[in-house]
Amino acid sequence: MSADPHELPQPRPGEGGERIVLAIVLAGAAVRLVLGALVPITVDEAYYVDWARHLQPGYLDHPPLVAWLLAPSLALLGSSTLAVRLPAVLLQAGTTLLAASLARARGGRAGAVTLALLLQAVPIFSLGATLMTPDAPLAFAWAGALFALERAFRRDPRWFVAAGAFLGLAALSKLHGGLLAFAFLAALLASSRGRSALASPWPWAGVVAAALVASPMLFWNAANGWPSILFQASHGARGRALSLGRLAGSLGGQAGYVSPVVLVLAAAAAWRALRRLEDPVTAALALSALPVVAFFTALAALTPGALPHWAAPGWLSACVLLAVAGSSPDLHRPAERGWGGGTRHLRSALGVGFGLSGLLLVLIGVVFLVELPISPNPIDELRGWSEGARAARAVAGDARLAADHWIVLGQVGFADGRSPAYVGERRSGPTFYDPAPLASGAPHLLVTVEGLDPPRAELEVRLGPLSPAGGFDAKDGARVIRRYRFWWLAAPPRRG
Repeated sequence: MSADPHELPQPRPGEGGERIVLAIVLAGAAVRLVLGALVPITVDEAYYVDWARHLQPGYLDHPPLVAWLLAPSLALLGSSTLAVRLPAVLLQAGTTLLAASLARARGGRAGAVTLALLLQAVPIFSLGATLMTPDAPLAFAWAGALFALERAFRRDPRWFVAAGAFLGLAALSKLHGGLLAFAFLAALLASSRGRSALASPWPWAGVVAAALVASPMLFWNAANGWPSILFQASHGARGRALSLGRLAGSLGGQAGYVSPVVLVLAAAAAWRALRRLEDPVTAALALSALPVVAFFTALAALTPGALPHWAAPGWLSACVLLAVAGSSPDLHRPAERGWGGGTRHLRSALGVGFGLSGLLLVLIGVVFLVELPISPNPIDELRGWSEGARAARAVAGDARLAADHWIVLGQVGFADGRSPAYVGERRSGPTFYDPAPLASGAPHLLVTVEGLDPPRAELEVRLGPLSPAGGFDAKDGARVIRRYRFWWLAAPPRRG
């Protein structure tokens, strides 16, 4: 039997490792700020910047919180990579503080410090948290909901309202938030204390809070025919048969993102927690860990294009369980330690995690600072966009640029400082917030990129005659990174 966390002595102020945790958080944030300022913006981030220029209650690909958080940062700091990454760095700091507080309540000072270190060592939560994607606010809301649930049972049931608000934020971040809500419901139903709580009004007040916070996204989807839900369903269920290769790729990717030793130890701790569902908080952590990981791993085996980081929220819950497992008094008995806890195993996990994150930092430095004699270079996707945007603007003058591919839309638009008109055949975010970009009849300069856009003949079938307007080759020395071609969608504007 595991010890009841409500019976464990709670640390007095100053004894819970708060200063150590804060120092860890600040050190990690400093590294991420430097990294975020130096690494060029990614294609996804540039796309979300375009969303932030057109604030909406919902978007096709994801819920709106990523754009809502980007908009004030861009307004204050201008169009820079640091402005894009700053919200992500702050969110990761908040995620760590919330998760460490939860770990402190379950495993004392050691649990809090271990968890803070884990979230700086595990690549997906350390280096990956530099990027401003929907995963950044999702991790914050995920940790916050679990933190508030623990307080609802240990301190005051009114914390259920905060847990519901965090669940609403999770839903505003990414549709993963629904999985956390199901985990909470299952955890409450699985334990006697949880079922007793359901007989009170506070969990239901939390449901109302979640619905209110998520309501902008829900109402927007309802008004537009549920495009986000349908998009994600089609995106995640495209497979026709099981692929062992994709399954192996997902598992290998997760091992790289989480680090192999942490993955094994966290999975073991989460597996053991699944056998202790009598405590509702442990149950919520357990049911939001391996079941979530298993869901997205199975999805990857069936779906082309599924990505290993989709399972990251499950590993966040598992890391909390690992930190607690290595710190709880009942786990210091030899029969209980095993692979789910223990100082020696945790030190090994942290060492491997920090080593892997350090290696990745070195590799990032090498590929950006050292000329690699390989083609294509791994970072070609991030380079050459500013040069292409400047060349396009020189041709376009004051005319609006246009793009047929969402990557070109985001990257050229970010570098140019203005949103291009999206004229692609595939639905994307601008389909809803800029549905008729050519309605004015004004000339637009279409920017196409070789390898992303279809040939001229195919474009003309949809867009009408195109007038060639030159092009530009972005180069790395003598090597061409990207070939741009420019086309007028109407007669070129008169100069003079």
